[in-house]
Amino acid sequence: MQAIKAAEEGKTIPEYDYLPYFYSRAFELSWQFYGDNVGEGITWGREGACAAKSKFGTYWVKDGKIMGAFLEGGTPEENKMMANVAKAQPCVCSNDELRAAGLSFAAKFH
Repeated sequence: MQAIKAAEEGKTIPEYDYLPYFYSRAFELSWQFYGDNVGEGITWGREGACAAKSKFGTYWVKDGKIMGAFLEGGTPEENKMMANVAKAQPCVCSNDELRAAGLSFAAKFH
């Protein structure tokens, strides 16, 4: 509606900045996902059933750029970092380095 009214008045409005976001909170499990799940999933963190309270996540990489970010068990600050990396869509030089960096990769975009 704002866009129609602005167009009638010969004005423009700022572009809508949208980042897809999904989450779940069930019992002691909590995860958040930002962006798009397209491309190759690069999973990092715990493997299988490891210690309680450990974190794990996945970055989705397409054409050398991060398209989406998932984190299970993150703090509000860590979830915000994941949202920022999904929004920034930074280039990735090596999937192996991304896997090794895990959450610390997202910390660069905080």
